[in-house]
Amino acid sequence: MKTVKNKKAFFTTKWITYTAILTALVIATCAIPPITIPPLVGGIYWCDCVIFLAAYLLDPIASFIVGGIGTLLYDLWLGKAETMLVSLIIHGLQASAVSLLIHYVFVRIKKYEALWAGISSAVGAIIIILGYFVFYWAVAPLVLANGSKYGLEYAAVRIPRNIIQEIIGVAIAMVICYATTFKKQLKNSHLLPDFKNEVLEKKNLTDTQEEPNQEPTQQEPTE
Repeated sequence: MKTVKNKKAFFTTKWITYTAILTALVIATCAIPPITIPPLVGGIYWCDCVIFLAAYLLDPIASFIVGGIGTLLYDLWLGKAETMLVSLIIHGLQASAVSLLIHYVFVRIKKYEALWAGISSAVGAIIIILGYFVFYWAVAPLVLANGSKYGLEYAAVRIPRNIIQEIIGVAIAMVICYATTFKKQLKNSHLLPDFKNEVLEKKNLTDTQEEPNQEPTQQEPTE
């Protein structure tokens, strides 16, 4: 009797489900009317709370999809093709950096997980603030309509708005994940994704009966 093993890498249903739901929530929270404060340039959006929450729960790849693809699809929905790539890069890096720090850098210091999550979130907030500052300073004048109104001054006056948006996003995500039993309940119910084993190996075992006194025939793995 000969056993032929076929191994195929795949993402678990749990990983796909979490990623899809949180990506949809990013799009939905982007669509919520932003807070407008007259002295500030631009509105304060709610999507960052979901992006940070995804980074607390998911691995860096899934977090990048949630933050980057989620905001990209929202820009696509609005018809803002010129900012789609910017949203993908900046918000994707924001989410993946926070997830990477929490789950791979500070993972051994579990006693103060909320503290390390806050520090990691500060890094993600800096990525947003600096990313959009550089975009509106150096890139927007070249690619956006009415590019002459953008530049260093415009990029600078948007910084307070981005700071407030990140503070609100981090605060809401921290409250949901660490000030309540939300994450603990997911873990106790075995619903929390496993960051090291979300890409698994699927083994299909096929038993082949061999005739007596006959050399085993080699079989090719099933594609």
